[in-house]
Amino acid sequence: MFEQLTYRPYPQTAFALGETGLTVSSPWLSIDVDIDAERRAPMQSLIEHLERGQIDLGKGSEHQEFLQFFSGYPLLHVNPRKPVGVVASYESAAPELLAADGPRQFLHVINPFGDIDVESAFSYFPSAWGWDPAEILDASRIEGTELFDPMSVYTAIRSRRLDYQTTHAAQAHDLLARLTALKKNDEPAFFGALATLLAQQYYVTRECCSCLDPAIEQHTIIGDQIRAYKDEEIHHDRLILKSIRELSDRPTEEFFFAPEVRLEIEVIKYAAKTCALGFSALVSIMEGTVYPESDPVGDILRDSSKPGAHVGVEAHFQINRRGNHTAIPEQFVAELPPVTRQTVEIATRLSEVTICLDTGLARTMLQQLPA
Repeated sequence: MFEQLTYRPYPQTAFALGETGLTVSSPWLSIDVDIDAERRAPMQSLIEHLERGQIDLGKGSEHQEFLQFFSGYPLLHVNPRKPVGVVASYESAAPELLAADGPRQFLHVINPFGDIDVESAFSYFPSAWGWDPAEILDASRIEGTELFDPMSVYTAIRSRRLDYQTTHAAQAHDLLARLTALKKNDEPAFFGALATLLAQQYYVTRECCSCLDPAIEQHTIIGDQIRAYKDEEIHHDRLILKSIRELSDRPTEEFFFAPEVRLEIEVIKYAAKTCALGFSALVSIMEGTVYPESDPVGDILRDSSKPGAHVGVEAHFQINRRGNHTAIPEQFVAELPPVTRQTVEIATRLSEVTICLDTGLARTMLQQLPA
């Protein structure tokens, strides 16, 4: 459908050649690679070319072979490719989203919950859209056309949302610090707080099929890929509930589910019915960026007086890690043909409102902690 993938580093990606190896870093990820002594001089020259933007896009070029090594990490932008042969374009429609002045107004439109007042719950949200679709369009336009490479759009949006997450990470760091202190000073309260935190993950996994089923029906172009993903996700809520049950005996109907989590699922359902490219970008947000060796929440629980509480969470994490779920959205996008300007704008708006919700969850979780 398209020519071969070629790459260029994100503007935030930096290369540093040290005494023993190469460090490739961004605000959200750093990788160290050993380099043989005889490769240091040509590697330095190659890095200087990349930093100046002098990147050879030819198949099998030294530049592309080097960048290909890092293609499994969120450090690179896919250059817009030309289609091969005659390919029909893909256009989505999301009139409610495009008519909204900003994320908060869009949430007003799709909010089905009588107990969530959008103005109150999301007063910290911007009233106007902050992401400029023109930046995504410019980075993904197929030369000589007004169509856009979906993989190029996807990687451009990914860069934007990772930058947003990094910039707004302070409350997530505060939440982890508060939980660590609570574990030391008041372990029963810590267990209650962790049960509430895990309840958010339980809600997401419980509602998974309600997001994936309409996507399978509406986005037939990637229906097989979504169906395979659904097969891997079914019953993950039971694993999360297993960990919660080690911490709390509250009935599930008494769980606190944050407005951010509930509305994030509604945005994904909306994307599942309106935009295959936007849906793929939102799955990327839900699945995260890279996997550490073990689940961070599971690690905290393992070191508590209730180590058995980590079992369900860790099992869920390792299933996703083994299946490399962070890369699954790219399997969706790989099936899409060139997309229209409107589709890019919709995918950009969907990603912005979703990352605002996803990042804002830490704020609400902090408010749930005991004073």
